[in-house]
Amino acid sequence: MIEEQFEQAVAQLNESLNLAKVDNILKPVLMAGMKRGYIDAHLAVFAEVENINPEEQTAEWVDRAEKFATDNFVTLEKVAQKNASDLYAQIKSMLSEEYHEITHHNHDKIGQANVVMPYFNGWFLGAYYAYIALFTQMQSAQGTVGPTETQAIAKAASDRAEKEVEVERRKFNNRPIYRQSMLQEMLAAL
Repeated sequence: MIEEQFEQAVAQLNESLNLAKVDNILKPVLMAGMKRGYIDAHLAVFAEVENINPEEQTAEWVDRAEKFATDNFVTLEKVAQKNASDLYAQIKSMLSEEYHEITHHNHDKIGQANVVMPYFNGWFLGAYYAYIALFTQMQSAQGTVGPTETQAIAKAASDRAEKEVEVERRKFNNRPIYRQSMLQEMLAAL
């Protein structure tokens, strides 16, 4: 089962763990979560704008929305690689938190939670940046986007991403099918 594979993969990481490479191990997991959050945010906003309920979303509609989001995610990935970007700093900070957890609380071993947490941190970042882009586009269509609107958009994006990542965490904890799907994404990133 996928949970056993995940447990084994984490155990294998610890067999030859080089603490200096923890960021390199966990960053792909964070990026996978970021991509998923980015796509999910697009699906949510597109559904709202088009007034389409989840049960009315055809496979074609979902594929089209996911393709649009995936194509646009490439830009966010590039920003994540730029040392001077806020996103790069946020990713570094999140990975540093996991490094601290591993070295100060887990006896220099990566635990399963040390893989799961970056995924959800990434999910939040992806959703946050998607919401900022989408809300800014929607606001621009209604008029100008000045400093006041920019602050309001950032707050709305953060609030919404935070609420939705909590929903995703609950699904992960309470629904085996969601858990297995997310663990599969994490495994693929390791």
